Amino acid sequence: MPSQQQISTTPTDARDEWRTPRYVFEFWARRFPFDVDLAATVHNTLCQDWIGRDTNSLEADWLGFGQNVGWLNCPYSNVEPWLEKARAEAMRGFTTVALLPTANGQLIYGRQVFGVASEVWFISGRLAFLDSSGKPRAGNTSGSMVAVYRAYDLGETRYGHIWRHHMEADWRQCQEAAEVA
Repeated sequence: MPSQQQISTTPTDARDEWRTPRYVFEFWARRFPFDVDLAATVHNTLCQDWIGRDTNSLEADWLGFGQNVGWLNCPYSNVEPWLEKARAEAMRGFTTVALLPTANGQLIYGRQVFGVASEVWFISGRLAFLDSSGKPRAGNTSGSMVAVYRAYDLGETRYGHIWRHHMEADWRQCQEAAEVA
């Protein structure tokens, strides 16, 4: 059975280049002090420090960058090696917060997420990821979730739920508060 990525109408060369909506990143950044964007380009990074293709994040020592907490919106075409890496780095003391497609029923989620990650948060409401020009693109065919691999805290997954519009409202409130200050 094809995955959502395989039946996507997005051109193949653009599928793994979608950017995280700013409000999604900021919502999680208020809960986790992100040091590094683990799968980024100079055009889409959300952190001052980031790991790109030239460094090969999957082979890099995430702790070796002097960082402790990372944001991950990895290529959706092949998430398993990224989840394996997040799990391995958590056992070494690094925390990863990963934005993932909700693909219930795929075996990799049983191997790498459910009962493995520290937390799983399901997001109700489809996310409109940003294209290479930074414009939101509707039509996401998959739901989204966030898996947290906390340093030294794996195996007893806690589950939660958040509405997309609550993340957007939280972000707007923070922006308004910053403008007043």
